Amino acid sequence: MVQRGLTARLNALLSGAIVVALAGFVANVLNLGVSVLIARLLNPSEYGAYSQMVGIFFVVALPGSALSVAVVRRATYYLVRSDESLMARWQQRLNQRLVRWGLAFSLVALAGSFLLAQWLGHRSWLTVWVNALAAISWALLNVDRALLQSRQRYMALASNFLLEGAMRTVFMVLGSPFGVTGIVAGLLVAIGIARWHARRLVSVKGVTHTAEALEHTGITTDLVIALATLALLATLQFVDVFLVGRYRSGEAGAYSAISQVAKTIVYGAIILGNFLLPETAIAHRRGRDAYRQLAIAGGLLLIPVAVLLVASESAPKKLLNLVFGARYATDFGSMTTLILAMVFLGGSTLLCVYLLGSGRRWPTLWLAVSTVLGAMYIGQAGGAVEETVHRDLLLQIVVFLGLLLATLRPFGVPEDQDVA
Repeated sequence: MVQRGLTARLNALLSGAIVVALAGFVANVLNLGVSVLIARLLNPSEYGAYSQMVGIFFVVALPGSALSVAVVRRATYYLVRSDESLMARWQQRLNQRLVRWGLAFSLVALAGSFLLAQWLGHRSWLTVWVNALAAISWALLNVDRALLQSRQRYMALASNFLLEGAMRTVFMVLGSPFGVTGIVAGLLVAIGIARWHARRLVSVKGVTHTAEALEHTGITTDLVIALATLALLATLQFVDVFLVGRYRSGEAGAYSAISQVAKTIVYGAIILGNFLLPETAIAHRRGRDAYRQLAIAGGLLLIPVAVLLVASESAPKKLLNLVFGARYATDFGSMTTLILAMVFLGGSTLLCVYLLGSGRRWPTLWLAVSTVLGAMYIGQAGGAVEETVHRDLLLQIVVFLGLLLATLRPFGVPEDQDVA
């Protein structure tokens, strides 16, 4: 009976991870298809402006991913106690606060859009502001998704991923005749629909509110630690691109092509983190580890790794020609090394999700030191592509091993003891 129960639990974990992974994969394929289509619909100048908007979106939306970590950590505090009434009250209070903060940031973004539009090369302030609104909306969407993750509602989470991908495809293409402003407006509408859908999924009905006081309602500490960790991971992901572009701008386009291919591994790790984070947080609240869930996520990540490595070894130039065109295929010889670097970064991403979910915070210091010293180390290559990717590989191996040590042999008691 015990063996049968363990087998059933393992199958449930595996099915949840696969559902999230497949939905995230399909959504990202749709997003990639939209990006390729937009590149063909816009002229080079407009596409340059659109690329800037993509960068702004990710910078503004970064706190949304950190919010996911903080909300999952705090929501599981109530969920493991099976107290739906307190959970509903906390959820309502959280949403009210975030809506107020969202409105405040929207006004700040409106003021800043005029200056940023000029700094970017006399772009439209309206485009910049609408793009920022889309990013703020996406950050709020991540809160609703985090509530679904906390309840381990992976089918509902997957449906929301698919809906967002489909809506982005429809509305961004519909907006493309109106230029970049129309595209980002379509993005805002798509995210708005996805958030409406997520809000319906997380709504709590039929719960009696009690007078019992809420405890440990804050998410500030978890939010700050998660934001710092994710920002450092993002820097590790793009530091090579920034440095090649700085020292050898003429080679930046070709290097970006192999970088885009390699970094799909990291995107896969981020998708799997939607499964690993709640599993780890819930296990930690119950005094257990989540090594089994970590192994499942890592095993699923190896599938795209194997596909990319086979393609990069057998026909790297043909792959780049097919996706980006012949003018971007000059650095194909370095693609396998860069893919290996991103394999370790993908592993580091999963380990960071595990460590954040279990409330361990000091590994963020390891990331900070590694990022600063690693950037200087890679910078010594002077933008030479082959030397840059080899140094990047060594850096990512070192970062991964430090995080692996923290995961397998934690020093002392986990830092989080339900401090607000």
